[in-house]
Amino acid sequence: MLKEPCPVCNGVQVKYKGKIHCTAHEDLSGVLSAKEIDYGDVAAGLREMLLVKLKESIDVLGNEKDPAKEDQLVSFMTKSVELLSKLDAAQRN
Repeated sequence: MLKEPCPVCNGVQVKYKGKIHCTAHEDLSGVLSAKEIDYGDVAAGLREMLLVKLKESIDVLGNEKDPAKEDQLVSFMTKSVELLSKLDAAQRN
């Protein structure tokens, strides 16, 4: 909320993402709408993304010849599997 009133209508002004909006005469429905996010939604999205990345990593690992890159891929895959396990355990509790 800003101290200065709106120069057009003397209404209350708010600053959001660098832009100043007047609460009296501007449609703020797009600015004020917020989607509620819960842990289950985030965990499900993260799980899906990790599974896709793991599949991609398996394909790349099968063709990789550089031992350093292989090590990086295996490290990533190990961390991803651990995270998947933690996500699954958290959802069971």
